[in-house]
Amino acid sequence: MSYTFVGDREGVYDRTSPIEMTQVNPQPVQPATEIQLPDIDDFSHITLHQAARDGKTDVIKQRLSKLASKNQARFQKLVNKRDEDNTTPLHYAVRYGQVEVVKLLVELGAVIDISGEDGASPLHYAARFRANLSRPSASRQVSQVIAGGENGTVPDGVVETNIGVVAAPLTHAISSNSLGEVNQAMSQVPSADESLIQFFVNECKGDVNVKDSYGSTPLHYAASKSNVTAIKELLKCDGINVDATDASGSTPLHCAATEGNVEIVEALLEAGSDSREKDYEGMTPIHFACTDGNPETVKLLFEYAERKGDLLDMLEDRNREGETALHSAVEGGYIDIVEICLKKGAKVKARRGNLAQPLHIAAINGYVDIAKLLVAHRAKIEARNANHETPLHKAAAFNKIFMDNYTPLLVAASEGHTDVVSKLLREGADLQVKNIHDKTAIFLAAEENRVDTLKVILENENAKALINECDRYENTPLHVAAMNGYASVVQALLGNKAKINARNEDENTPLHLAAKNGKIRTVLELIKSDPTIINDEDEASNTALHLAAIEGHIKCCKALLEKGAEVDARSAKGHLKVANILLDYDSPVDPTDKTKTTPLHLAAKEGHAEMVTLLLSKGADITLTDLSGRNCLDLAADHSRKEAAMAIVKDEQWIDVLKNKSWEQTVAEAVFNRCVKESNHHVEDKKYELTFYYEFLEDIYLDWSDGGDATSETSSVASFSMEDVAEDEEFRKIQGSAGVAEAVTQLEKKDSHPLMIMVKNKREQLLGHPLVTFLLDYKWKTFGRYIYYFKLALYCLFLMFLTGYTVYLTEHGPVCANGTVVDRGTADESSVLYILWIRVGRIVILVLASMHILSELFQLVYQLRQYFSWENLLEWGVYVLAIVYVADEFQESLDTSCSTAKKTIGALSIFLAWMALVLFIRKFPKLGIYVVMFTSILYTFTKFFMIYVLFLVAFALSFFTLFYDPKQSVRGFGEPSRAIVKTAVMMIGEFDFDDLFNSPDQDVPDVAWFIFIVFLIIMTLILMNLLIGLAVDDIKGVQEQAVLERQAMLVDLAMDVEKALPRRLRKRLIPEREVVRPNQYEGFKGYWYSPPSSAQEVQVALKPNKSSLEVLSDRTDELQETVLGMKNRLKTMQCNQEEIHKMLAGIVKKLDAIVEGDDDEDDQLF
Repeated sequence: MSYTFVGDREGVYDRTSPIEMTQVNPQPVQPATEIQLPDIDDFSHITLHQAARDGKTDVIKQRLSKLASKNQARFQKLVNKRDEDNTTPLHYAVRYGQVEVVKLLVELGAVIDISGEDGASPLHYAARFRANLSRPSASRQVSQVIAGGENGTVPDGVVETNIGVVAAPLTHAISSNSLGEVNQAMSQVPSADESLIQFFVNECKGDVNVKDSYGSTPLHYAASKSNVTAIKELLKCDGINVDATDASGSTPLHCAATEGNVEIVEALLEAGSDSREKDYEGMTPIHFACTDGNPETVKLLFEYAERKGDLLDMLEDRNREGETALHSAVEGGYIDIVEICLKKGAKVKARRGNLAQPLHIAAINGYVDIAKLLVAHRAKIEARNANHETPLHKAAAFNKIFMDNYTPLLVAASEGHTDVVSKLLREGADLQVKNIHDKTAIFLAAEENRVDTLKVILENENAKALINECDRYENTPLHVAAMNGYASVVQALLGNKAKINARNEDENTPLHLAAKNGKIRTVLELIKSDPTIINDEDEASNTALHLAAIEGHIKCCKALLEKGAEVDARSAKGHLKVANILLDYDSPVDPTDKTKTTPLHLAAKEGHAEMVTLLLSKGADITLTDLSGRNCLDLAADHSRKEAAMAIVKDEQWIDVLKNKSWEQTVAEAVFNRCVKESNHHVEDKKYELTFYYEFLEDIYLDWSDGGDATSETSSVASFSMEDVAEDEEFRKIQGSAGVAEAVTQLEKKDSHPLMIMVKNKREQLLGHPLVTFLLDYKWKTFGRYIYYFKLALYCLFLMFLTGYTVYLTEHGPVCANGTVVDRGTADESSVLYILWIRVGRIVILVLASMHILSELFQLVYQLRQYFSWENLLEWGVYVLAIVYVADEFQESLDTSCSTAKKTIGALSIFLAWMALVLFIRKFPKLGIYVVMFTSILYTFTKFFMIYVLFLVAFALSFFTLFYDPKQSVRGFGEPSRAIVKTAVMMIGEFDFDDLFNSPDQDVPDVAWFIFIVFLIIMTLILMNLLIGLAVDDIKGVQEQAVLERQAMLVDLAMDVEKALPRRLRKRLIPEREVVRPNQYEGFKGYWYSPPSSAQEVQVALKPNKSSLEVLSDRTDELQETVLGMKNRLKTMQCNQEEIHKMLAGIVKKLDAIVEGDDDEDDQLF
C-alpha cells in the first residue's frame, strides 16, 4: 500500500477571523521558526505536531514521504501519534484552522474520530474553535494576528497556550472554566465554504454525535462557547441529535441556556430541541437560565412554551430539590427574571422540598426588593416551612447575621426577658447551646447586665457547669461583667463559684479588665472576694495597678495602692497625675520589664515631653538601653518624637545619651521609610501620590522651637534648635562656638551633610533609597541642572573652537622639512574659516581656558585635599595644553608652527579635551551611567594590566631575539620598544605571517614556531577572551554599582552647587517636603520632569521581600512568645490549685441592684 501526495501549495493557510483560545496555562507548544532551507535534516527540530499547528505542509510531506514507502505500520502510527497532552497532529491542525494540513493528514490516513485528551475528537475541536462569524470584532483583529502584530509579534492580550485541556467535562467547564475563555485575537479562521465541520461530517463521513469521555458531543462544545456559526453548521448535518445528553444529563440546550446566547437557544428550539428536558438533577433549561440570570433567554423559552401551549407546565417543572423556575430566580437575586416569571403566571406560593416558598428564600438572602415584589403578588407572609419558620423568622435571622446560631433562649437571655427564659428552661431548652461567638446564655445575660435573668438561669441545675464557659477569646462571664463594671452581676457570678482568677487569651483576669476600665466598685468587689489576686500579672507582666496607671484611672490606682498593690508601675500614655501618685508611693523610677524597657523609654517613645522631664527630675537614668540597645533618645528619634527629644537634650546628662552606638544603617533605613508616605490611590492611578519629608536629610536651617507637634512623623532628632542649647557650657565645649550662626556654618560644610556622610561611608543601600534619590532629583531639577548645562555649554564652546582650530591648522598649516617651513600651506588669511577658527578661535580658546583655570583654582582653595583627583588633573592638562598650543599664533604668522613639539601639544590637547567631555557626560541624566560603567570596567582592567604586561613583554622580547635583523631595523622587531608594540598588535590578529615565516631573506629558527604557537594559544585565545570575560561577566553588578557611583557624583555636584548659592537663596530652595505624582509625566514633559523612580520601584524599595533569614527570625520571635504564654498558663494553673478550697463558699443572699459608678469626671484625664 502506498500514498500519493497531492497539492504542492506551501505556507500557512490564510486566516480571516479569530479562533478561541484557552486561558489556562499548561506548557504551550512552541511554534517552530519559519526558515526556508532545502534539506529535510534542517526540519529535524520541528515535530509533526508543531508542523500541523503552524500549517507547514512541506515539512509534513518531507517527514513522511520516505517513511510511507518503507514502513507502513510505523507511518500510520506516526500520523496518529499523540503527544504528552494526548493530542494528535490532526487535533492541532483543526485547533489552529489549518485546512490544508487537515486535508493532507486525512488523506495520509489520520483517523478522523481519534480521541484526544478527555476523549475529544477532531470534530469536537472543530466545533469548539470554529470561527464565530457573527462576531463583528473578529474581522478587525485578524489582520494583526496573521501578520503577528506590527513587528511580527503577537498582539497584546493574546494568550497562547496548550490545547490539552480543551476536552474537559463540559458541565465542569461551565462552572470552573477549565476549557478556558475565548481569546479572539489569536484566531485563525478558514472561510465559510471551507468549514472543517462540514469536511469531517460530509466528506469524511464522521460521526456528528461523537462523544468525549464525559458524554459531550460537538454540539455541546459549540453551545457552551456560544459559537453561533458552529451551531448552525452542525444543525445542518444529517443525523444530528439535538437532545444528546452528556454525563450529567445535560443537552446542548441546557448549555446554551446557561451561557445566555439567545440566537443559539432559538436555533436549537427551531431544530426541535426539547425545551423541558431535565438533566440528572431535574434541572430544565429554564432553571439554568433563571439561575444564571439570563432574562432574554428566559423570555425566549417562555414565548416558545406559549406557542406550544405548555407554558404552565414549564413554570411548574421542578428539579430534584422541588424548585421551580421562580425559586431559582429568587435565589439568584435576579428581580427582572422574577418579574418575568410572575407576569407569565408563576405561582408565588409554590413550595420546594422543605416547604419553603420564594418569599422564604428572599428573606433568607435579604433581597428586599424581591420580597416587596412577591408580597405585591400576594405572597403569604405567614407561610411556614418544614421547620415552622415564617419569612419573618428568616428575615430576623438575616438582620442578626452577626449573632448567627441564636436560639430563642439566647435571644431571651440577651434581651433580659426573664419570664421567657424561665418558660424555655422549664420546657427543656438546651442551656449549653452557643452562638457563633461561643457565648452561652449565662455569658449573654452577664454581658448585657441582665441580673434577674442571670439569677434565673443560675438556678438551673445545669448552669453551675457552664458558669466558667469561655467565648472565642477565652473570656468568661465574669470577665465581661468586670470589664463593664456590672458589680451586681459580678456578685451573682462569684456567689455561684465563678472562677475569679480565670484568664483570657491575653492572660488578663477579671481584675485586670476592671482596673483597665476604671471600674472601682468592681475592683473592690473582686479584691474583697480574694485579696491574693491583686498582684497577678498578664502576659506583658502588667498587674492591675499597671493597667490602671497606663489608662490614667487615678481613683482606681489609689484604691489598689491602699489594698497593697506593688508600686512599680510604668506609664506609657503620659498621665502625669498617675505618675506623681506612683512616685509618691515610692515607686522605683527605673523599673524594667522583660525587654529592659523603662518608664523613660516608654515616655520618649510615645513623645510625652512633660513625662520625660518629670522622670528625669526624679533621677531616671538617661543612659539605660532596652533589649535592642536603644536608649531614650534613640527611641524618640525612631518614632519622630521631637519634643521628647528636646526634653532629653536639655537634660544635664544629654551628652551621655549621644554616645550610644546603636545608630546603624537599618535604623536610618527605617526612618527613611517613615519619611515617605503613599496616597490611598492605586499604584498605577494617575492620582497616586508620594509625599517625601526631607527634614531628616535637610535639617540645617530647621527650627523646632516655633510650633510643631509631638506626633510628627517626619522630625529629626538631629534638627533641634541651636537657640535652645546655645547657652549650655557643655555644648559650647563640643561645638566650639557660642552662637547659632557659627553652629549653622559648621553644619553647612559639605562634609557634614548627611548625604556626604553616606557617600564617605559607602552606604549604598541608603544612597539608593527613594528619599535620597528624590531629594537629589529635586536639587538637580531646581538648580543643579541649570548650572551643569551652563558649564557643559561653555565647555562645548571651548571644545568646538579647539577642534576647529586644530583641524584647520593641520590641513592648511605650513609644510615643514627638518624643522623649517618649505611651504606656507594653503591657509587664506582673508577667508571666513581662517578668521573664525584661527583669529577668533584662538582668542575664544584662551579666554575660556583661562576662565576654567580660575574656576579650578577656586575649587582648589575651597576643597584643598579633596581637590586632587585624576579628573581635575585631566582638566588642568586640557586647559594648560590648549593655552600653550595657541599662544604662538598671536605672532600673526604661521612660520613658527613648524615644530614637532607644537603638533605633540596639539594632539595631546585635543585628545584630552574630548576625554574630558566624557567626564562631563558622567553626570548627564540619561547617558552618564554608561560612562560610569566604562570607568568601572577600565578600573577592573587596570588591576589585570600588570599580568597582561608580563605576558606581552615575554613574547615581545622573544620575537625581538628571534626576528631581529640589523640590516632591516625598520621592521616591526627592529627595536625592543617596537617589538612590544608589534606584539600587542599581533594580539588582535595582525600577524604578518608570510613576512615572518615565509620570507626568502629570513632564516626562521625552529623554536620560533613553538613560541608563535604558544603565543596564539595564550595571548590570542586565552588572554583576549579573559579580557572580554572581565568586561562582560558581571555586567549587571557593574550596572548596579554604576548607578550608586553616579548617585555619589550627583551628591557631590549638588553639594558644590548648593554651597555656591547665597545662604538666603539656599534656605528658600531647601525643601521640607515634596509631593510627587509619578504617573503623570509623558512625552517631553516626562523626559524633563519625570521622577528618578517609578511608583512600582518606590513600593519595592519601601517594602522589600523578606529574606529567608528574616523569616526565620520572625518565626523564632513567635516561638518565644508561645513559650512565654505557656509559662504564664502554668503559673495560672498553680494559682487555681491554691484557690480551689475557696469554691466552697455559699450562695450570697439576694442583693439590691447597685449602680456602678466610675471615676468622677473632674478626676479623669481625658
